[in-house]
Amino acid sequence: FSSPKTTDGPWLITMDDVISEKEAKAFIEIGKDQGYIRSADVGALNADGSWEDYYYEGRTSTTAWCDEDCHADPITGPVLERMSNLTGIDDTNSEYLQLLRYGVGQFYNVHHDYIDVSQKRQDGPRILTMYLYLNDVKAGGGTNFDQLNITVMPKRGRVVLWPSVLDDKPSEKDERTTHQALPVEKGIKFGANAWFHLRDFKSALARGCA
Repeated sequence: FSSPKTTDGPWLITMDDVISEKEAKAFIEIGKDQGYIRSADVGALNADGSWEDYYYEGRTSTTAWCDEDCHADPITGPVLERMSNLTGIDDTNSEYLQLLRYGVGQFYNVHHDYIDVSQKRQDGPRILTMYLYLNDVKAGGGTNFDQLNITVMPKRGRVVLWPSVLDDKPSEKDERTTHQALPVEKGIKFGANAWFHLRDFKSALARGCA
């Protein structure tokens, strides 16, 4: 969709049929069983290194998480390994998969996945985002890259991959990859976010340092 050669912008890749219908439905069911709650952004940094949840009117989706049990699941576990193979980045560098549900009218305004303070933390900044579309949406619900004039529409099994950092400076934010989840106009949208860090995220998280 985008590359420095074709658009003078950052690269942006889409791939279809990355996950099967069975795998997509398994992620949706895990979210339903866990219970979707209102999505939160990263808020203020606490003295112990943890983060406050920040809720605001520009983000109205609901969220669940692909936790340790989800990683060990015989259906969903191989998807996480596949994502690492596609990116060439070890799963230890990835945050736990965020499962998302958008109902009619729900959206997420323009934002960036890079978190400035993470640059100096053990795991480093988020360098890549891979978003998985888990179902077909009847109308709306696209992922819009506002500075690139590109919108990727939901399709079950499709993924979109983009950088949060500059190719030649992987600790520095690429300001051009802001994006937004457009409102769902009809139906329900299910998806999943994978955020890959520069260094080992899961070990840092286990030590309370992420």
